[in-house]
Order: sequence, then C-alpha cells, then structure tokens
Amino acid sequence: MTMTCVQSLNYNDAPNSCRREIAEMLNRIWPDENLKQDETILLTHDESLNARSFLTYVDGRLASYVGVVLKTIKHSGQLFNIAGLSCVATDPDFQGQGLGSRTVAAATRWIEEQRDIDLGVFTCEPSLACFYKRAGAWQVNPNVKLIGSCDERALSSDLLQVVVLLRLFSAKAQTYETKLRQSPINLELPVGQFL
Repeated sequence: MTMTCVQSLNYNDAPNSCRREIAEMLNRIWPDENLKQDETILLTHDESLNARSFLTYVDGRLASYVGVVLKTIKHSGQLFNIAGLSCVATDPDFQGQGLGSRTVAAATRWIEEQRDIDLGVFTCEPSLACFYKRAGAWQVNPNVKLIGSCDERALSSDLLQVVVLLRLFSAKAQTYETKLRQSPINLELPVGQFL
C-alpha cells in the first residue's frame, strides 16, 4: 500500500536534512553543477523571502515540492504583501500521478488562508499555465509585466518569455486592481532573482 502525505513547514526552520532533500530532488530536475555531496547545502530560497515549503512524500520519499515565497513590495504608492509559488517540481519518478497538482493545491490553500497576503503573483512557462489554473485557480494576466527591480540588468517576465499568474486576495489589492493589472510590478529583488 502506497502512503502519500503533504507536509508544510517554514523553509528557514527546516533541518539541514530536509533542505538537502529538497535541493537534491530539484537537482534531479534542474541539474546544478554546484550541488555536491558532503558540502554546504545550497539554499533553495533566499532566507529574506521567508518561504513556506510544501513537500509531498510517497512512501517516505520526497516526490513533489512547492515553495511559497513572501515579500512586501511598493506599487502605486502602496505597500502590498505578496506570495508567489517557487521551485514547483515533481521528481521524474513520480510524474503523471497528480502529485504536483496536489502540492500546488495545498500551497495555494495556505496562501488563501493567510489574512495578511494581498496578492499572489509568479511566472511560469506558457505551456504550464493550464496546470496552475487547474491546480490552484491561477489565471494568466497578459497585461501584467513583472520586473525583478529597476536595475537595467534585472530579469523581467518579458525578457524570460514567461506568463504572469496573478490572484488578488485582499480588499486593498482589489481596490488597486486596475493599477496592478496594467502597470509593471516591481518585485524589488536583487539582480538575478525572480519569481
């Protein structure tokens, strides 16, 4: 009998064994030559983003992972608390079983339950947009452009050729819906980082 469970914890509080498990699974999907056995564990999420981790295990083995990164940004003169899905992945040995959908759904429910999150925003390859719509009611917003920062070297949704998925959760975000949907959203991230 197969045992499947979804666990959730704050990434910054995760034991090193859990962080390594996440990094190793992600490395199987997106190989990183910097990940070496018996060396310092590479961080999956910048600690300043206070990520919440969602891990789906099958018979004790990490099968799927989603991080939810949290940040406060300034847009149209207002501060907004944002949440974005990050490092969404399912181990190749477990793909096609609905585990990714289950993990994204759990992460999305958690975001919806947080009273202090104004909006959810992240990017994905255009081919994955239907997956996120099914798993978490995330909608593509073709008029929204995300920029990593105002630095000319910053990444952007246009530069990366990805689509922006956006959900408005708070009354404040809904009040500013037009501005959020029709002007670039600056994530205020260091050069090279993006959602």
